Amino acid sequence: MALPSRTEQIDHIQKFLEQAADAEPAWSLQQIATKIVDGYHDLLTSGIKKGVGVPHVGLTFKSPFFTRATHVAWSDDTRVWVVDATSHYGSLIRIDSPIWANMEISTAKAGAPGNNPDWKVGDKVSSMQRANHHTVLATGDKCVLLSTHAGPMAESNENMNRFYQKELSLWT
Repeated sequence: MALPSRTEQIDHIQKFLEQAADAEPAWSLQQIATKIVDGYHDLLTSGIKKGVGVPHVGLTFKSPFFTRATHVAWSDDTRVWVVDATSHYGSLIRIDSPIWANMEISTAKAGAPGNNPDWKVGDKVSSMQRANHHTVLATGDKCVLLSTHAGPMAESNENMNRFYQKELSLWT
């Protein structure tokens, strides 16, 4: 799924404006604004062939809202953490979000979770002179998802190397 070209977008809006100009009775500004937004949304989502259904770990999708194929790297009962090849933090998205209706399944492999050169799932880390302890829940190429007392938190590899200390376990 690709965004419609600039020319296609302009043509779509031009056709709409011609229709609005010829409308009898004349449309109100509220009607015109509503039709522009709804029509543009329809244009952006018209290329979706197969929706993602319920998001789950391992799902790869593409969307007009993300520039690259994106992967679900982690989930709990209410949200998923998604990453792509360039993500420095990823995004937490609710499983029941209406945004999933605008996603399409992809077979892309680039940026799949678990390819982080510095961190792996299960690594134990600490911060603030060992006052806080975290576990790596999931990884993207350039980021990790950490457990915290307040819930999952994404961090970039740069911040991990700067602010966190990897803890070694003598019993593993």
